[in-house]
Amino acid sequence: MKRFACLIALATLAACSSDSTAPATSEALDDLSVDLVQQYDATSASAMDRAGIGASEFPDSLKLTAEQKAQIQALHDAYKAANQADLAALRAIEVEAQAAIKAGKTREEVKAVLAKAQPILARLATALAKLQRDIWAVYTPAQQAWITSKGRGDACSRDVLKGLTAEQTRQIAALKAAFAESVQGHLATIKAVHEEARAAVQAGASREQVAAILRKADAAMDAIKQAERRLAASILALLTPEQKNNACLVRLLIGG
Repeated sequence: MKRFACLIALATLAACSSDSTAPATSEALDDLSVDLVQQYDATSASAMDRAGIGASEFPDSLKLTAEQKAQIQALHDAYKAANQADLAALRAIEVEAQAAIKAGKTREEVKAVLAKAQPILARLATALAKLQRDIWAVYTPAQQAWITSKGRGDACSRDVLKGLTAEQTRQIAALKAAFAESVQGHLATIKAVHEEARAAVQAGASREQVAAILRKADAAMDAIKQAERRLAASILALLTPEQKNNACLVRLLIGG
């Protein structure tokens, strides 16, 4: 990541007044985004593409296989487990900064709170970049070529997420958390079917027999797709008309 949300927040604070030590009222800072967690915690707009790289837009001929989806799920789970402490610390700093703004603290005082997040953001930026590289490696050359040809990848900066209000951020995070919980069983089914199919291949099963096994995952995959559509609709319902017209913001939030 070339820029961190914390640094942006600090720059915004510094630019608000030529006198950085002057007292700041809560009204003057109400529109300040101190969202530090969103891009590192709620990274899953879609179970199909948990790093926001573009797999949720694949045409039918390049759709992710059950094995790829299971691999991506495992990578995402490992990322969350490895960075749980940093995410919790970052969330605490965000809450502290929001409380400081509401209490009418000076810009310097709020900046001091946000500054504590810098080393955490640096670690999480590295971890998220690795997650995206690992997910990219799961894609086939054809899938990678399609994403590259469509100008996916880093075309949209995550800076647009700072345009969300604190309440929108909270509600979107809650929606995504509920979505992730709701599809756990379906993802487990897909993984189990893949393992069964792989065992069948190793045992010398025919192409038709393996295909029949893989069809057992169809219902789970369809259920995930329907859940994704409901999630996308719920997130869009939280956005203003102007935000809905921001293609980068919509893509980062729902992968569309």
